[in-house]
Amino acid sequence: MRNTLLLTLSIIIFSSCATLNKLGIKPSAIETAIALKQVLNSSTFRTIKTLKNLSEGDEEMMPKELNAVLSGLSALGYGDDVVKVKKQISQASGIALNESEGIIADAIKEIKFKDAAAIVLGGEDAATGVLKNAMYGSVKKRYSARLGKSLEGQEAVQYWPIASKAYNLFSSKKVDTTLPDFLAERAVDALFVGMGKNEKAVRADYKSLGNQAVTKVFDYYSNKKKPSK
Repeated sequence: MRNTLLLTLSIIIFSSCATLNKLGIKPSAIETAIALKQVLNSSTFRTIKTLKNLSEGDEEMMPKELNAVLSGLSALGYGDDVVKVKKQISQASGIALNESEGIIADAIKEIKFKDAAAIVLGGEDAATGVLKNAMYGSVKKRYSARLGKSLEGQEAVQYWPIASKAYNLFSSKKVDTTLPDFLAERAVDALFVGMGKNEKAVRADYKSLGNQAVTKVFDYYSNKKKPSK
């Protein structure tokens, strides 16, 4: 008898929840924030996977200014060391990239959405923009520290001030005179650009995440966006 009663209550509760979902009950602020963080986590994973594929076996991940800066070393008579410096930078950047998911995941945990609903209804990369505005400095600092540890004692760190100062003399767009800061800024910029693109892709197919909170939140606000007949 007791088991039958519990089963009946479970059916009633389940049916009520299903009915509420069909009625389009507004998600809570907490549910909406959780959904946005799930979208950001998915965007991060996709971005880092893409960047890792790009960086395998070549220098695709290297900042565009790198060759221009290091050419200054060759002009100053350090040509024999340029190849070694590039290799050291590539290795350090690869190490930092492997730790990117943890760094960004920590930032996502810390982010506070003041108006999560507005972000869901906002631009196609609105959540990434909020994260970048709030956490860019702290993420860059962690990247710089990790890169500094990887490059500690390497020729790349010793030669970079020479190369960057030579480059800055003739360039209107200056670069950081410390190598970890230079690399960290470019790496973090690339991450956020990629996350923005992937957030757009996730929003376009949010149900593919298979996450209940994401589906509930985006279903509700997708319907709110539709013009009434």
